[in-house]
Amino acid sequence: MIIRRSITCFLLAAGCAVAETRIRVSGLERKTEGQVLDLIGERMVHVRRKNASPSRADDAAFLLRQLLRKDGYAQAEVSWRIVNPQEINLIVREGPRLSLGDVTIEGVSGAQNKKLVRLFQRPAEKDRPIGSGPAPFREEDVGTGLSYLRQELHAQGFWAAEAEEISRETDAATGDVDLSIRVRPGELHRIGKPVVRSGDGRGVMRTTTTVEPFIGKSATTANLNEMRLAVEEAFISRGYPDAKIRISRTIATPSYIPGISIDLGVRVKLLNVRVEGLERTSPDRVLRRFKKLEDEWYDEAAMNKQLRGLLASGAFSSVRAETVEVSNKRIDAMLHFDEARAKEVSLAAGFGSYQGLITRASYTDRNLFGQLLGFSTGLELSSRGVLGETRLTDPWFLGHDLTATARAYALIYGREGYETFDTGIEGSLTWKFGNHYTLDVLAGYSLVNTTGSGLADSDLG
Repeated sequence: MIIRRSITCFLLAAGCAVAETRIRVSGLERKTEGQVLDLIGERMVHVRRKNASPSRADDAAFLLRQLLRKDGYAQAEVSWRIVNPQEINLIVREGPRLSLGDVTIEGVSGAQNKKLVRLFQRPAEKDRPIGSGPAPFREEDVGTGLSYLRQELHAQGFWAAEAEEISRETDAATGDVDLSIRVRPGELHRIGKPVVRSGDGRGVMRTTTTVEPFIGKSATTANLNEMRLAVEEAFISRGYPDAKIRISRTIATPSYIPGISIDLGVRVKLLNVRVEGLERTSPDRVLRRFKKLEDEWYDEAAMNKQLRGLLASGAFSSVRAETVEVSNKRIDAMLHFDEARAKEVSLAAGFGSYQGLITRASYTDRNLFGQLLGFSTGLELSSRGVLGETRLTDPWFLGHDLTATARAYALIYGREGYETFDTGIEGSLTWKFGNHYTLDVLAGYSLVNTTGSGLADSDLG
């Protein structure tokens, strides 16, 4: 008796676990039931998990109606019927489907015209699966598309630009909606003399001189962002890490007048830099990068630049700086490091029409001896020959912002009729100055031996 009850209870529990409310869709004309349910995805989970009820059936109908209207069926209606506790039937009346047809933009030409057309189409095409047919036409996308056009023209410096729909035509047979848009870019605006405000008067002169090189430039988003960054760095590099810079604008065609409000906060001096989280890396090697920042007004811009350089070495997965107040207007900086996996062994294989089979093995250490030196060595074998090379890189040679690289290599290579044996060494120094310039100094020496010319002596003359 006990065994029979146990089996009965188990079967009932298993039946409850696998029971799921089935959702059927009828009335579809252009899509299949499977396509619609795939588009709905996991949004029906809460309906399927429990027995059918009017509230859950209404939820399912609402979700399907929203999906169809989002797909261009602006008049779609969905009703429901509960077939049994485990099945809901959704009954669809699709109505006509509208799709976005040709978009014509007047007022611009060439590449600019094509770019604006793609921008206008973006809201309709957003999140569309590949191969799902033409993008739907939705009334709300027209306003969104026009705002995209204005934003793009503003970003190019046309701050009085206008964009409006001038006509539309709907093909009754296909449902395609063709739109005509008129764009008036207006005059290209240029950055005018800024209006600078400061509650206590500090920073006005420096802001004015910092912004001066930008006056007269086109008021593009790129130039405005560069100007804002220049103003911010002018203060965070001089001991004002909490400076708040707010920029507004006044459009006085054809000028763009920036309004700059400044709240510098307290000026602080950096006393010491400390590190935390280093296990394989020498703390002295890291701290040398920040020595020149100590006992000076806190230069947050320079601090961030040094941190980016350390991350670029590949020895760290993350690094952040935290400032700690140690006395009045005096701070220490605590650097928190997460060391990355610095050593790596890689194997590769390939095939070339001339070199034949190619295999390569290499070893890399991005933090050699814990000194942030980059070391790599490798061997490459092919049907034509063998290449072996070793490279050592110091990103801060002699403690300066100089990248020094030394390379030694040996190559045995078989060509048509002869072989070469090439060995050599190379050295280079790289110095990056400014934001756009790099100076490279290279030197090298190689010794090349050949087994023969590959030609008969009579042909050599």
